[in-house]
Amino acid sequence: MTATVVPGVAGAEVAEPSWTEYEFGAADLGDARRTRRLEGLIGQFAEKPLASIPQATKDWAGAKAAYRFMDNDKVDPEAIMQPHRDRTTERASEHPLVLAVGDTTMLDYTRHPLTEGLGPLSDLEHRGLLLHPTLVVTPERVPLGLIDHTVWARDEDTFAPENKSKRSRMPIYDKESIKWLCSLVAAHRLKQDLTEAGAATRVVCVFDREGDIYDVLAAAVAPENPCELVVRAKNDRRVSHPQGHLWNTMAARAVAGTIALSLPRTPKRKARETELAVRFATVTVLPPEHRRASEGLEPITVQVVYADEERPPEGAEPVSWMLITTVAVESFDDACRILSWYCCRWAVELLFRVLKSGCKTEERQLETADRLKRCLVLDLIVAWRVLYLTTIGRDTPDLPCTVIFEDHEWKSLYVFVYKTEARVPKEPPTLREVTRLIGRLGGHLGRKSDKEPGQITMWRGLSRLSDISAVWLILRREQRPEPDIDT
Repeated sequence: MTATVVPGVAGAEVAEPSWTEYEFGAADLGDARRTRRLEGLIGQFAEKPLASIPQATKDWAGAKAAYRFMDNDKVDPEAIMQPHRDRTTERASEHPLVLAVGDTTMLDYTRHPLTEGLGPLSDLEHRGLLLHPTLVVTPERVPLGLIDHTVWARDEDTFAPENKSKRSRMPIYDKESIKWLCSLVAAHRLKQDLTEAGAATRVVCVFDREGDIYDVLAAAVAPENPCELVVRAKNDRRVSHPQGHLWNTMAARAVAGTIALSLPRTPKRKARETELAVRFATVTVLPPEHRRASEGLEPITVQVVYADEERPPEGAEPVSWMLITTVAVESFDDACRILSWYCCRWAVELLFRVLKSGCKTEERQLETADRLKRCLVLDLIVAWRVLYLTTIGRDTPDLPCTVIFEDHEWKSLYVFVYKTEARVPKEPPTLREVTRLIGRLGGHLGRKSDKEPGQITMWRGLSRLSDISAVWLILRREQRPEPDIDT
């Protein structure tokens, strides 16, 4: 057991044997043995993020113990998430502002037709679960952890196409849309916990177009429970302005300035640079007509930032973001800040990518949805850790690697990469140095001109590091001389 810096708590040194104990040692699963099993499993999953459960647990006895854990009704996924949520709060307290990013993805288990408790996805032929996590990131896009996750299977009758109009008339508390209110509640709870801990950290929710729901806007501005929110508009809402609707109202505003942005690659777009014309205004949004009379909804006054690409490259779809926010926007700089926060939403897309492509969560075969939900929490936190390792090495490269890695991990890494123990430094190297070496295990060339290793490279490298460090420990034990025994 060595003294290491607690992840996310600058300058704090405690005896910390592993990140799993720090992250999950306080888990309350009703039995100390279950907590130890949780720590062991999450560590094994993190060591081999590409592996199946039998491969990650290394032998049949370990695999059986893992399956029993997943099958135990006394293991509540929320109880697994709670200690991680507490650690996320600690990490958030080190920052003046954090963003709570909510989004939804579909987990397709159609290839496992015998799994019970699944529901339809985008159509009735594909079956699986839906996942809506709330990820906390800094404005520099360092993912600090998860504060909420909602998992559900759709009801087949409710989802049937012929019931679409019926679904639209249901209150939000009976629809999937409640997931956005869950993210708001989680962000408000985070803010309360931070305040109680004496931290002055601001918490701002960031949602994409699916979160553009009148009930969400109303909840964010409710005086009894206000929440700072940035959401991209999907609906051309009615407004109390001469132009009548949101898009026409903002298009009539003068351009306040332009901003250059780097757009990341998406399935529908190559990475490219762009310049956006920025407009902003205070706008009063009117409630939906069909609900104003029956529910007595009131208009909502919000700030709107409109960023539009006026000269897109030939053949490219122009970028156009209409952002509604409850945060004050009084200048062009304020508007640019809102745009930069919205860009941080891509962190949750990376989380989904790591979860599916790196942790292979859609390949889990656990017979029931309840077992999948327990396993999904572990995969989700492992995906966060891979993303965290990738970004923290870029954001804080001069931290000692012992913030994240144990001695036998970084030392074995040095021996393997450089083929000699002579290169192993006496003092722990920097985090950036070690992450780049792990990147080399995953295929990163490590040239001076190369960018930092990405998520795919990192999870490949981490998977190899697990075996390398295990073999290194075995060899070190075998090289030690047998102790003299006095007879």
